[in-house]
Amino acid sequence: MAYFAARDVETTLPCPACQQRLHIARTCHEAYMYCPACSGRYALRDFVARADEAMEEFLENLYVNRI
Repeated sequence: MAYFAARDVETTLPCPACQQRLHIARTCHEAYMYCPACSGRYALRDFVARADEAMEEFLENLYVNRI
């Protein structure tokens, strides 16, 4: 795991509300999906089955206790 992993990455997954590309982000305590276009925020569990390469690489560098 990298010590300086990205805090925010754009994915190819569409936002359920507006169909714009979702981002995956992390804080010190959690990780989540969000849409910068409509400000929607979503749980990771809703997108894991459809994870794209950007999301998978992001999660590879994430501590398990944030998921």
